[in-house]
Amino acid sequence: MTFDEVLAQVLELLQREGRVSYRALKRRFGLDEAYLEDLKEEIIAAKQLAIDEGGRVLVWTGTPAPPPVREREPAPLAFTPADIQGSTELIAGLDPEEARQILDPVLHLMMDAVHRYEGTVNQVLGDGIMALFGAPLAHEDHAIRACYAALAMQQAMHHYTEEVRRSHGIAVRVRLGLNSGAIGQTTHLAARMEQLAAPGSILLTAATLRLVEGLVQVTALGPVPVKGLAAPVEVCELIGASPIRRRLQATAARGLTRFVGRRHELDTLHQAQEKAGAGQGQVVVVRGEPGVGKSRLLYECIHSHRTRGWLVLESAAVSYGQATAYAPVIDLLKRYFTIEDRDETRTIRAKVTGQVLTLDETLHDTIPVLLSLLEALPEPSPFHVLDPPQRRQRTLEVLKRLLHRESRVQPLLLVFEDMQWADSETQALLDSLVEGLDGVRLLLLINCRPEYQHGWGRKPRCTELRLAPLPPERAEELLQALVGDAPGLAALKHLLIERTEGNPFFLEECVRTLVEAQKLVGEWGSYHLVHALPTIRAFALAARHRRAPRSDSTPQPDAPAGRRVPAPDAPFPRARLHLHAYPHARGGLRQPPPGAAASPPPAHRGSPGDPGWRSAGRAGRVAGAPRPAW
Repeated sequence: MTFDEVLAQVLELLQREGRVSYRALKRRFGLDEAYLEDLKEEIIAAKQLAIDEGGRVLVWTGTPAPPPVREREPAPLAFTPADIQGSTELIAGLDPEEARQILDPVLHLMMDAVHRYEGTVNQVLGDGIMALFGAPLAHEDHAIRACYAALAMQQAMHHYTEEVRRSHGIAVRVRLGLNSGAIGQTTHLAARMEQLAAPGSILLTAATLRLVEGLVQVTALGPVPVKGLAAPVEVCELIGASPIRRRLQATAARGLTRFVGRRHELDTLHQAQEKAGAGQGQVVVVRGEPGVGKSRLLYECIHSHRTRGWLVLESAAVSYGQATAYAPVIDLLKRYFTIEDRDETRTIRAKVTGQVLTLDETLHDTIPVLLSLLEALPEPSPFHVLDPPQRRQRTLEVLKRLLHRESRVQPLLLVFEDMQWADSETQALLDSLVEGLDGVRLLLLINCRPEYQHGWGRKPRCTELRLAPLPPERAEELLQALVGDAPGLAALKHLLIERTEGNPFFLEECVRTLVEAQKLVGEWGSYHLVHALPTIRAFALAARHRRAPRSDSTPQPDAPAGRRVPAPDAPFPRARLHLHAYPHARGGLRQPPPGAAASPPPAHRGSPGDPGWRSAGRAGRVAGAPRPAW
């Protein structure tokens, strides 16, 4: 027999028996030592279909290693079907033209909400739509965009319902469903959620909730039978957006993993803070690829005891906010003036006027500009009649003047995250602030991805930090905190460090995937391996590929519940309507089966960290376990 024929028969025997001794192979196939070593090399090292046990037995694993070339996996999508409840009965007795006048605005309101968060309307029915988020452009935050779009739909419908009730005496209400995963059963389940929803409500599955934990408020409805599925499905009702806007904030409320590998960078931030506190304003730009720990580094700085007595204001840009002038600045002003989403216009005016005049009465002329940014300036106003260039110049002057004046009362630390997505007006403000740092107690902390460009590199008060992945010894330290030091984990740690190249986010996601797949069992910080190492190689690679944050424009493996998205009431431009879809895949239930090992802490950012979050916690979650975040 040829070598290939012998190999095929050995693999067939091994797969059937599960375990075969080397002595048995020699006797059955008449092999010498050299021939046996060649077979072992091919089966164990090359094909990775078995492992050696004690140098005496060949054990079948049956899981081939993934090819070295990265496989393209369909990225996750969020599906949002929406329709008008009882539309047929609603328009009964109306002539077609009158019915159209009532229903058409509803469809436009639905599509406007989808476009606002850059979703795709891929199907328009007579009384509803099917929308998806994450295609044709891949989004890191497709699930939260879908939730915010659904909330925006219901908010818009609330006003329209009142209008129609007054004009026609009928109530028009919309119901929505949300699910995340691939086209196929995922779309079917999303449609079922929409059909189960009561008029005026939004239902979502556990697959979607898992991606938006901590960023939305929900009510858990428990397992619900769904037509076409054998087992009940965990269902929640979406109530509103959480006060927590960023995943790191949600994770921090639960506790973070040990901060490792960035001591030099943190010391640099502290030194810049000391200089800024002494009146030598500073700007520090933290640059790096997704997942290397930029947000965590800034978090450690601003939550240090060194910031006592400082006014810390945080803001962030979003991936589709570049066409919205001053979007991160408006977010920062809302924090400065303690403006909440539910505040009425007169409340906003009172807060702004009171705080500005308390700070300095000579700043009274800045109030119209600030109110204009917050969309609370009454009509008519002299500010509105200025030409656009004059308004822009005046706005930049007012913002700089306000911040400089505040820094004379207390040192000011401004945090701007994800500035690779900054709009041009926000960038102009940053340029202006950097030009005027002399004698100002102001520290600007900016994080960004490598593509962000600025003109401050040669400024004496500007420092740039480039974060690289963790070196092997620091990655080992992080894995020690994540999985522990049980016997047999050394090879796994080496594999994960090799596969993730030391990216802390990828490390955490790989561990999470292995625990969810029950390849690792135990509890937080003390897991042990239950499968041979070759059987988990595909899981380690798939975790990195599936969850890797992306910023390109083609559908790619996506990150979990992505990055920052503005609140549902934030103004954003409409996107073009795309009439095609792209298949994606992802899903999973939140609760483990009875008797299963405790589920791992959700990786990266993302957990319900606000007392107002009304969903039930993840069953089996390790009580009080720290939450990894980078």
